[in-house]
Amino acid sequence: MIGIDVVAIKRIEGLSEHARKRIFHPDELALAEKNPRPAEFLAGRFAVKEAFFKAVGEGMKTLSTQDVWTTRGEDGRPIINLSSRAQALAGKRTVVLSISHDDPVAVAVVLITGGNDGAI
Repeated sequence: MIGIDVVAIKRIEGLSEHARKRIFHPDELALAEKNPRPAEFLAGRFAVKEAFFKAVGEGMKTLSTQDVWTTRGEDGRPIINLSSRAQALAGKRTVVLSISHDDPVAVAVVLITGGNDGAI
C-alpha cells in the first residue's frame, strides 16, 4: 500500500498557533522549533500524515492527525510513529517514508509493505 501527498508550505505558514497544536504532535512541534525553516519542516510532516491516511485507505474517517507523527532516528532519517489506532490499521506491516521539500511545496511518500503473504 502506498500513499503520497503534496503540501504548499504557505498553507502551513498561515496556521495559527492553536491550529498547529491541534494538527501536530508535540514531538513534531518541538523539532520544528529547532529547525531554521519551521513551516517547511511542518509541511513535510503534514504530508506524511496525509500520505499515511491514503496508504491505509482510511483518510481521517477513523484517525486524527495526532495519531501519526514523525520524529528522527539517530542517523537523521525520518521515523513514522503511530498511535495504537493507527497501528491497528497498518497491522504488523513495515511502514517506511520519504519526505522532500522544494519551496513552494513539501512532499511525502509512505509505503506499507508486507502482510500475511509477505507481499507488497
